[in-house]
Amino acid sequence: MNRRDDLKRFTYPERLIHWVAGLSFVFLLFTGLAFSHPRLFWITSLVGGGSTARVLHPWMGMLFTGSMAIMFLMWAKEMVIKDRDLMWLKAIKHYAVHDKEKVPPAGKYNAGQKLFFWSMALLGIAYVVSGVPMWLPGGALGMGPFYGGVVNSMRLVHYLSTVAGGGLLIVHVYLGTIAYPGTLRGMLHGTVTRAWAKLHHPLWQKEQSGP
Repeated sequence: MNRRDDLKRFTYPERLIHWVAGLSFVFLLFTGLAFSHPRLFWITSLVGGGSTARVLHPWMGMLFTGSMAIMFLMWAKEMVIKDRDLMWLKAIKHYAVHDKEKVPPAGKYNAGQKLFFWSMALLGIAYVVSGVPMWLPGGALGMGPFYGGVVNSMRLVHYLSTVAGGGLLIVHVYLGTIAYPGTLRGMLHGTVTRAWAKLHHPLWQKEQSGP
């Protein structure tokens, strides 16, 4: 429940597009894993079976791509890595063990969040570039006899990108829930407590409410 002295962190459109991107990615991750190995194909039963999963996967990929593009337009300017972010990265081992005294103060987003943003943006491009050749027939792309080789290469790129994205998602969820309680609230309700802001993003907290 929001209190009067809480700080506004995310607007409703920001939260909506974040959850659209996140949930569509989870769908893509699990159906992609189901397609990657016969022993994992049972996962498709959760969405209505293999045929349904194969039809939905590329369309959900388009939804993910669109939401990621909107997120990029929303947040790219705020995600520019500055000198203080480089100092923060040098102290990341202290951040990991909650030794706040040795971690430089962060603004609205710390360097780790910024790196996650840019990593997912690059992976989003890799998903599209590798996914489209696997979705469309060779003739539609004008590749002719080269299509088979392209698809095999793109399948590997798609798989490796998915593994990387899945790993980042696990870290992202862990940091936002278990490691740093109170973080998820910002993306659920749009607000965070002043105490949370002062602890994790003191420069932003100071901008919002003064010393």
